[in-house]
Amino acid sequence: MTDCVMRLELVQWEAKPEAERSPEAGDHLRTCDRCAAALAELVSARQELLGSDPESQSLLAARAILARVAERRRKAWWRVPLTLTPVAAAAVVLLVMIRFSPAPTAPNKISGATRHVAGAVRSKGALLVEAFCKRGDSVFPVKDGDDFVKDDRLRFAYTKDQPGVLLVFGVDDIGRVFPYYRDDALAGVSAPAGAEVMLPDSVELDDHHGWERVFALWTPAALGEDVVRAAVAEALAAGRGDIQQAARLPIEAEQVSFLLRRP
Repeated sequence: MTDCVMRLELVQWEAKPEAERSPEAGDHLRTCDRCAAALAELVSARQELLGSDPESQSLLAARAILARVAERRRKAWWRVPLTLTPVAAAAVVLLVMIRFSPAPTAPNKISGATRHVAGAVRSKGALLVEAFCKRGDSVFPVKDGDDFVKDDRLRFAYTKDQPGVLLVFGVDDIGRVFPYYRDDALAGVSAPAGAEVMLPDSVELDDHHGWERVFALWTPAALGEDVVRAAVAEALAAGRGDIQQAARLPIEAEQVSFLLRRP
């Protein structure tokens, strides 16, 4: 998976005349089902948006095609049957492309690099988690520090080049911990290696008001609940009880965290 062609490069490669295309990318596409499927999506989106437009090789056109593919995927997410019972608790909202969470930052000063997937930095092989919110008939990508309300539904997926366990949970501004998949335990889910692997459930937000921080932890093996809760308590103590300051847990795990405002 680490040798796969980046989506922007792939859409630009596809737009070129055949004689100008990189043969290395062509060889890879013949052996990689993931990239071949991505190429099929891009070709369909290009025909829908541009047809035979001669400007279709431009960078602007490439970005428009990628945006159309992303829009199709967001809508498709909500047609997949749900198989688990949602936990009506803290939000699970992830759109981060960095190995570790950013340093504590006031919500109104969050940079574009930490808020937007396109501007972030991700180490090769590092954990990527994406999420979208469904509010009424609209579906939109989640941004760190934005407002979310009761009955919003959130769904997320991950990319990781190694199998392991993914644990996602929330901590609110009075220190309560909300598991994602179970009401009674902080239990991770099996996370096979893969790209954009969608977890099988969404979560409906409750009527909490205040701040919440969402944590996503990836480890090769499951973490003990007592270890996780102790790490949360230590992070809160270091931040003087302020969940806005507890951006990272003192625990051995690839992790992402970000804030959620519940007005």
